[in-house]
Amino acid sequence: MAALAAGCLAQPSSEPRPRTVLDTAEDDRHVGQEQSQAVATQIGVVKDEALAKYVQALGEKVARFAPTSPFAYQFQVVDQWSPNAFALPGGYVFVSRGLLALTNSEDELACVLGHEITHAAERHAASRQAYTEQLPLFSLGFVRKARLAAYSRDQERMADTGGQKMCSAAGYDPAALGVFLSSLDAITRLQMGSSRVPTFLDTHPGAAERAGNSALFAATLPPPPTRDPVAWREAYLAHLEGMVLGSDPSQGVSRGSFFLHPDLGFAVPFPKGWEVQNTPAAVVALSPKHDARFALELAGAGDDPRQVADAALAERLPKVKAQIDFQGPAKTRCCKAWVVRGHVEKGSSTLAGQLAWVALAGRVYELSSVYVPSASEKYADLGRLFVRSFHPLTPEERASIQVDRLRLVRAHAGETLGALADRMGNAYKSHPTAIANGVAVGAVLSEGQLIKIGVLEPYETGAKAASSIDAESRE
Repeated sequence: MAALAAGCLAQPSSEPRPRTVLDTAEDDRHVGQEQSQAVATQIGVVKDEALAKYVQALGEKVARFAPTSPFAYQFQVVDQWSPNAFALPGGYVFVSRGLLALTNSEDELACVLGHEITHAAERHAASRQAYTEQLPLFSLGFVRKARLAAYSRDQERMADTGGQKMCSAAGYDPAALGVFLSSLDAITRLQMGSSRVPTFLDTHPGAAERAGNSALFAATLPPPPTRDPVAWREAYLAHLEGMVLGSDPSQGVSRGSFFLHPDLGFAVPFPKGWEVQNTPAAVVALSPKHDARFALELAGAGDDPRQVADAALAERLPKVKAQIDFQGPAKTRCCKAWVVRGHVEKGSSTLAGQLAWVALAGRVYELSSVYVPSASEKYADLGRLFVRSFHPLTPEERASIQVDRLRLVRAHAGETLGALADRMGNAYKSHPTAIANGVAVGAVLSEGQLIKIGVLEPYETGAKAASSIDAESRE
């Protein structure tokens, strides 16, 4: 949860958005910059300076061998637990926390980045746009989608081989792409019960097909320099030590109807039984009948809620047809607050609601409640309670927040993953742990073998990790 642009007295523009045309590399840069900001707002970017610098440096090393270099590439880690990577036009490349947790060498990550660099360098988004315009205007929707999907699959195959070429030129093992894709396929099989069978409408070939093709193509490229595989893997994994697995408490934690934010130091209950969604933009709750919406967002820095309210209203009111029924100070459990209640016309309908600005610890938060006028009696009191219940995080609430972090542990000779999990407190089952470490689930581990596990720990604001866990320190 960071900031939201609209409250109940704001209204989205009815102007149609102009169509984006990717005619030139400059168009790509402009669109990529816009979309990368949307990614940061809607998905979030991992705030780990050391990890961010490492991924950026690795990406730049690989990008030096791109077939064309029209962009200054930017590489970031998105705050997403599912394994994912994507490129935006203009050289903006993203990998997820979940993807990093699945990799076991710098070679694997370099090949993934190379794949995404190829998409950007070859301007695949612009090519898809041009291809779409070449299709018969009145072709059947299914046929049109199938042809576009086939075109996208061909681009994915091109990106695989292009990424492998770059990785090989940069001194990495091009076969590592196939290793990663095999891990990705294994995780898919574990989650779904089988490998995903691609259809005519899939934009990506199946991971198993891609893994096989990647292994074959790697054999045609120069091999990487000779390295100590154990030391090479351990040096890479050190960059991942302490990375958050699963949901990240730094973005806030939902506990039933309560929302707790340890980094910003507040807690607030939403109405019980409502659907609560936490995004980097805001925390939003919808009533069971979807006839009311409550939201919380960071409005900005300051200690005077009325000052922030006046500035916000001065910007928003000229854009909407609004009637203010009341404005004035409000009581909360802790803080200064300023409340505005009223109605706003939205198209042919009218919405009622409340905006409240609450100051806490040098920040001002906006708490909004919006509902149809016929439900005012039902939701107005809930909106007031929503504001009054906002409070600083208590020591008990803070102590209840835990985080699941990636930790590196060393096996004992002859130990199995199950035995290591029991000894070290691994939060994950043996099968996903085996896939994440590139070993068989029943493998017998060697003395000192480094294994990635997940450990549930008390959450500390701003903390990433202590040093690697070793067996002696945990027994």
